Amino acid sequence: MEKGEVSAQKTTTFEEARKLLDDAWARSAKAYKEAKEQADTVYEAAKKLAVDKDARKRADEAHDQAVTEAKKVRDAITNVAQSVFTESWKQRDVAVKDALSASKASGDLAQKTYKEAVAQADAVHKAARNQAVDKQAEKKADEAHKEAGRQARKNLDEATKK
Repeated sequence: MEKGEVSAQKTTTFEEARKLLDDAWARSAKAYKEAKEQADTVYEAAKKLAVDKDARKRADEAHDQAVTEAKKVRDAITNVAQSVFTESWKQRDVAVKDALSASKASGDLAQKTYKEAVAQADAVHKAARNQAVDKQAEKKADEAHKEAGRQARKNLDEATKK
């Protein structure tokens, strides 16, 4: 599997986790709303039928407990999806850090190689100028030095674009 394919797969996984989380939020809100509406309906009926203060108090407590349970169901639904999304986010973060680290290492190596190539070109140029017997030979040594510098820069630019 190529590096780009792994990145695309992680992005797809992340997007799927995000969609799952969004769906879970919507479903949990709907489940909570329905459960609360049912609890409210039963509570209103129980209050009307309550014959004394204790019965109304028990209806209040039962309603509060039903609403609390509805919230627990809502939270349970979202917590599962949130854990999947969080794990996906962590994996995505690790992948980005790994890519940045690899890119930095590659750039550092390219910079080191460039500096070595320039140093070598300078040494060869100096030796060629010392061995030159006339102006034309010196000029050729200077041109070869410039070309070596251009090639080293080109190699560095190509290496850092990847």
